[in-house]
Amino acid sequence: MLAHVTKTPLISIVICTFNRPLSLTRLIDTCIVHASPNGLRFEIVIADNSPSGYGRDIVKRYEGQSVTVRYVSAQPANISIARNQGIAAAQSDIIAFLDDDVTIEAGWLDRMYATLDTSGADCALSAVSARPAEKPPAWDEECRQFVRSWPMPDGTPIPFERGGGSPVTVSTNASIWKRRKCFKDTAPFDPTFGKSGGEDLDLFLRLRREGLCIAWCGSAVVFEWVPANRMRFRYLFLRAFSGGQVFAAAVIHNADHSRLSALGLMLRGLLQCIGGCLLLLSHIVPYFMHGTRLTPALATLLLKMAGAAGKCFWFYKIPLYSIEAASQR
Repeated sequence: MLAHVTKTPLISIVICTFNRPLSLTRLIDTCIVHASPNGLRFEIVIADNSPSGYGRDIVKRYEGQSVTVRYVSAQPANISIARNQGIAAAQSDIIAFLDDDVTIEAGWLDRMYATLDTSGADCALSAVSARPAEKPPAWDEECRQFVRSWPMPDGTPIPFERGGGSPVTVSTNASIWKRRKCFKDTAPFDPTFGKSGGEDLDLFLRLRREGLCIAWCGSAVVFEWVPANRMRFRYLFLRAFSGGQVFAAAVIHNADHSRLSALGLMLRGLLQCIGGCLLLLSHIVPYFMHGTRLTPALATLLLKMAGAAGKCFWFYKIPLYSIEAASQR
């Protein structure tokens, strides 16, 4: 650990980082200046999941700052291990999570804490807006794959359908939690999801089974900076397939009857693929006959089919995080 803490902070912002030194520095700077204009006392904990341990040198730059920035090594490379180590190192009873590829709107932490405090919820999720590195493709000009939005007032409980679905993407990025209610275990995030993702959905489903409430905070916004390689259709197709896998795996992991749940999800995925193939005929024929570009409707259909196929093969989760890291080298 680096830096000396003189007062216990009200909130710990945990940032898990992996091979993004520039964006990590940008986020720390943004948090120090803009997280809480109201003056909430908070610390920043960097959970470094990278092999090189570059976060240690970055954290040293912030010694003596008004906001304490601390470092913890989280090895081996596994996002669940990073989140668990960040929680263990945090000194506060309230923990917020931010991914290292985002920045925050001014007052983000103020709004998140107010929602958590007034709603009586155990966890809250904020809105996410995309900031693409280059002009998005014509079939997704709004970068919908990286947006989290829901037109409901702050404090609205986020409902979960029986199969694990919700009106927004439930992920740990841009979230705030009551530690004593949500992180009772020493390793709340399951490392078996650490290479593929889905560790956050798995935890959300577990908490919902225990009756905990998750609230929406749309007035708080983070901006996800999307590099060019993550806007390519090939990557998004793979991500959608992986998303279907981890969705099914998390639901099955938390089901009362796992085998029946697995069978039902695989059958649903198969039927969705068949239905998608039939719909595909109405798109693919003009696509090849007239040389039209990939349309939003066709792209959406293909991504949904990838997700459906992922449900059928949930038992072998592809290491999406490792593949993405390799593509950035």
